[in-house]
This record gives sequence, C-alpha cells and structure tokens, in this order.
Amino acid sequence: MMFRQIQLLCGTLVLGLQIATSCFAQIHVFGDSLSETGNFSILTGGSWPPAPLYYYGRFSNGPIWVEYIADALDEAIPQPFLLGGTNYAVNGARAAGPSPYYTPDLAGQVANYLVSNYPAANGDQADANEIFVIWAGANDIFFGALGDEADFIPNAVEGIAGAIRTLHDAGARTFIVPNLPLLGQTPFFNTNATVSSELDWASEAFNSQLSKELRSLRKEFRHVKIADVDIAHLFKSMTRKPKRFELTNVVDSATLFEPFSGIGYALAPDVDPEKYLFWDSVHPTTHGHRIIADYVLADIKVKSTNR
Repeated sequence: MMFRQIQLLCGTLVLGLQIATSCFAQIHVFGDSLSETGNFSILTGGSWPPAPLYYYGRFSNGPIWVEYIADALDEAIPQPFLLGGTNYAVNGARAAGPSPYYTPDLAGQVANYLVSNYPAANGDQADANEIFVIWAGANDIFFGALGDEADFIPNAVEGIAGAIRTLHDAGARTFIVPNLPLLGQTPFFNTNATVSSELDWASEAFNSQLSKELRSLRKEFRHVKIADVDIAHLFKSMTRKPKRFELTNVVDSATLFEPFSGIGYALAPDVDPEKYLFWDSVHPTTHGHRIIADYVLADIKVKSTNR
C-alpha cells in the first residue's frame, strides 16, 4: 500500500522547529520544472507546457508535490512568484549556470526572492519560521553530462549550498533539500543503454556529493534544520515494488511526447495516468507527485522525532 498523506497541522514539529500556531509559516520553493507551479507558462504566454494536457502550467497532469505538502501542512499553495507568490522554481533552471531556456539558476531565484520580498532599504531578511524548499540538479546533469561539460556536478552541488548559505544569512532556518532519482531511468533515456548508464552514474555522483555537502552545512550551521530527502531511494522502491504504490507502469510515459523537447502532446492509448509514474519523458504524474509528497512528509516526521 502506498504512503498516505501525513497531516502535519500547525503546532506540530517540522524538522525540529515548531511552526507557529497562527499558521503563518509559508513555503518558499526554488528549483526547476519538478517544483514549479506556473512561472514558465507565464513567461511563454500560456503556451508552454501545452494546455489542457498539462495542468494549469504545471509539468504534470495535476497538482505537484509542493502543493500536496502545503495542503498537508495547512499552508497556502506556493503560487508563481511572477504572480506575487512564493514559488520561484522555473522550468529549465539549473542549480548553477546558464540554461538553454534562459531561466534563472538558484542564485538568480534566491535573488528574486530577496528583492521581491525584502527591498534593500529594509535589509535582506527571511522569516526563520518559514520553510525553504530547494530541489535542483536534474538540468545540470541533463545539460552537463550530455553536453560534455566539465565540473557540472560539483558546480551544481555548490549552487545548492550557495542558495542555502544566502538564505541562511538572510534568516532562513528550515530547509527541505531532496536529492535526485536515477535520471537515466526516465522514459526519455531508459531505452538507450549507453546514455541511461551515463545519466545514472551522474545522478549517483551528484547525490553522493550533495549528501556530503549537506552534512558539512549542518555542522557549520548547527541551529539550521536541513532535511535531505532521499528521493533516489523512493524511486528505486517504486521501480522494484510498484504495486505497493498503486502503480502498474514505472517505465513508460503516460503521454506521447515530442522527441526533441520530451513534452507530451497527447495521452497515450489505453493509459490510466493514475497508474503511471511518469506523465511525459521526465516528469511524474500527479499521482507520482503525491507519492513524493507523502514520502517527504514521512521523512520529515521521522527526522523531527529523532531529533
């Protein structure tokens, strides 16, 4: 049986920090298309990802994991920052460095957050009671490994660490930082053994370096709580025992996708998306996002209890 949402209401412990009973702890999101709630759609005038196949600018067929988490925490859904919301993630973004989509990396997203919320005259200040989600690195691997870049893994890890440091210096104290699944197992690449193997190696190397960096940051900032959620382990579990998560297909895309962009253009024949892990070439279905959210919440609860 799949994980069920854990209802963590105001007043419960999250990462060892108590959320105020007034429920004012917002969720701020930084990253790429796995976490964005419509910024890229706004930038492209609503043309990308294509509606109605994709859900209101999400790169999925329904709500994504940060929305399920916000609902479970009884917090506001992180809306696109371009509409004045708290979600700064955007499709194509890298942890560090330029993107072919010309979207800001983590440093740029954090700068947007600080400028939008705390003008220079007031000083850069982040609320210690709020939650900061940082999930990035996939595009660094896609663009870096396939583009034969040098040092794309350490650069990506440093980009994540730099975002945490900047937010910490502004006052943030609670972070959720998932690692990456094996990217070679996504539908776009899992039929090419050579490329799949290269991306899986890069994913594991990235996860190993990220884990070491986050351990170092915990020692440096002992008053900061960082949940390093092992998404790689979750995806391996879904692959090995899909029925446990109410899945029947963890290999193929629920949509027919374009060979260049990997974006779906039509639902595949005889497909029930609720039984599929992947919506298109690399993005989970909303059911997959729900599983991710359940896992993150369970992980947070265990770590806050153990502290």
